[in-house]
Amino acid sequence: MIRQRSRWLFCLFYILAACAVNNEVIRSVKVVPDSNLSDYVLLKTQDSLAPTALVDSNPVLPTSILEKFSTQNLFTRYPASFSPTPPYPTPSSLSAISPTLVLASLPKISPANATRLTQMDEIHFGSRDMVMAIAWSPDGETLAVSAGEYIYWYDAKTLQEANHYHVGALTHSIGFSPNSRWFAAGSRDGFLRMWDGGIDAEAGSAQPFLIISAHKKGVNSVAFNPDSSILASGGNDAVARFWDPQTGDLIGLTIGGSFAVPAITFTPDGLTLVVVNGKVIRLRQVGSERIVGTIQAENPLYSIALSPDGRILATGNLDNLVQLWDPKQAFHSGQEDYPVSMKLVGHNGKGASYRALIWKVVFSPDGRLLASAGGDATIRLWDVVRGEPVITLLGHVGGVTCVAFHPDAHLLASGGLDSTLRIWGVSE
Repeated sequence: MIRQRSRWLFCLFYILAACAVNNEVIRSVKVVPDSNLSDYVLLKTQDSLAPTALVDSNPVLPTSILEKFSTQNLFTRYPASFSPTPPYPTPSSLSAISPTLVLASLPKISPANATRLTQMDEIHFGSRDMVMAIAWSPDGETLAVSAGEYIYWYDAKTLQEANHYHVGALTHSIGFSPNSRWFAAGSRDGFLRMWDGGIDAEAGSAQPFLIISAHKKGVNSVAFNPDSSILASGGNDAVARFWDPQTGDLIGLTIGGSFAVPAITFTPDGLTLVVVNGKVIRLRQVGSERIVGTIQAENPLYSIALSPDGRILATGNLDNLVQLWDPKQAFHSGQEDYPVSMKLVGHNGKGASYRALIWKVVFSPDGRLLASAGGDATIRLWDVVRGEPVITLLGHVGGVTCVAFHPDAHLLASGGLDSTLRIWGVSE
């Protein structure tokens, strides 16, 4: 009798524990270090990532998520002493070719010569300082890198460090404003950090002028609109928010959907914010935040990019697939079907694992090439017009998390879970 009762209690405990775990997985997609701390493990289930059907196209977010988020307390100005100064990890550069010569002599990367891309330089960070985001300044003079809990700024011509800042958390998204006045960083601690007027030349002096409590569960993506008057952020709280980059004031928000918002981007005219949420892409009108178009994918999406002319929308999903869409064909009221994509097949990371994740997609400045960064440790370049692969770049050991073309298209930068930044160019 006692043995049977014990078995019954054990079964009840097991069921309750399983329900709790499933509930947690269904609510979110988390990226956490594995036991070796050398890579990331993506915890997910197919069911958990499927968007929930919503009757109201503009649902109201539960008040529990928005509590304490008011225009009065959304931002705080911290003194420079706020940033801790732990032992500073010094990255090491392994220059193969002088970057000064590279910028002066290398041709622009194009579909015709991309097959000659080769690694020109690299920077090694600490073994646990995974590179999560990179960004070139609009003038191409500065390269910013998020590695570990730090942000570094480098002189693009020499790859010499100009400055650094200790965030204290992984930073998944960084970016310069188009007018070069602002620099923004969104981190796992839920804060947006803003720099004004460029980065001071004195090492260690790069203190943000604004630190904004933006998303309680972490910031995944930041994006400036074309005239630099609005900074948008997307987070794990399923919300995209709009900020005044000069004051840090909240000027609007939109519900991303039922799940975390991993990526956002503005259309070239600045009138629409494109928001990724589960399998759905929603085009939201800036100002009214109403939905002006919807794209439905077959599998959950993670990354997004718009071509410079806004005619092509690229996405990367959680199952090795890169897709190209026509945003003008996005679903509107009265349409019968969702648009169909062009599928770019090539990444081959292990299915149902973090290795199948397409971390980043980005267009070349002229829009003719698309680069995709995969969990399969490769960077793949695609001819956008033909929808064909051009070259696969090997070198990273572990997933490639970020990739970015130099504004003049002479160079390509990439970063990964192997704690390295790599610079690529076309060899003569």
